Amino acid sequence: MEKNSCEYCRRPIKTAPAIKSLKGEDHTFCSEFCYRLYFYDVPTISYTDLLKMYELRSVTVTPPRFSTLITEEE
Repeated sequence: MEKNSCEYCRRPIKTAPAIKSLKGEDHTFCSEFCYRLYFYDVPTISYTDLLKMYELRSVTVTPPRFSTLITEEE
């Protein structure tokens, strides 16, 4: 396995990888999230399935425009 791809999701790693040592052997992951899925032996999930999971179980929160909340002091 190439060191520039995640051992769990197989996607290329663009930023600094999460390198974890398990039983004395180094493993390379794109994120702590993929490491946890690998560690708990979760079956590999595709990116589209992951997006579907978030769509079903997550709520989109739109933050307020902070520029409208700022007031000038006298």
